[in-house]
Amino acid sequence: MLIAPSILNADNLNLAKEIAAAKEAGITRFHLDIMDGHFVPNLSFGPQLVQDFKKQFPDLEAEVHLMSSNLRGMLPDFVKAGADLIEFHYEADYANQIPGWLDYLHDSGVKAGIVLNPDTEIRVLKPLLPKLDQILIMTVYPGFGGQKFMEVAPSRIKAAKDLAGEIPIEVDGGINAETAKLAKEAGATVFVAGSYIFSQKAIDQQVAELKRILEE
Repeated sequence: MLIAPSILNADNLNLAKEIAAAKEAGITRFHLDIMDGHFVPNLSFGPQLVQDFKKQFPDLEAEVHLMSSNLRGMLPDFVKAGADLIEFHYEADYANQIPGWLDYLHDSGVKAGIVLNPDTEIRVLKPLLPKLDQILIMTVYPGFGGQKFMEVAPSRIKAAKDLAGEIPIEVDGGINAETAKLAKEAGATVFVAGSYIFSQKAIDQQVAELKRILEE
């Protein structure tokens, strides 16, 4: 089980400090939400953040969740910035273009993942499975942190797990002590937690509590 805190919910004015605190608590991967204001109605970070992250924390994994339909313009920028894993939305391009983007990431030495919005059928993953290092099942609609975990999410996670076999299933949206357990039982192995890690008690306490729940 892997916890990948989303820095979208961290304190931007103390970002390095909060990343360091999570690292001290045992976190090895961070989830970087990249939103372009078009694909989703919000703006967040750019490639410079990934570059700075890898410069200051070279031993940590930078997992980029790209929420943009401008794959041609943005994927190369985040590859160049040093992302370790880039996952983009199935809904971001025509279905027949997606395998080529996954090949591009692998050819560039970057792990490749695909993201499914809550309304996208799980079966679309089937032809992509040989090219995927990870599958991200959105458990909320993308674009804003702090949303409630959707009731339909566990059944979608299970369907993805049944289809994907050994490919890691990641969940993102509304993850807390209760919903992480539901997602784990359904087959998830990677958990994005933003508000739960950064917006409540001390970071080390929140990480320890979520780890305890996932190890039960």
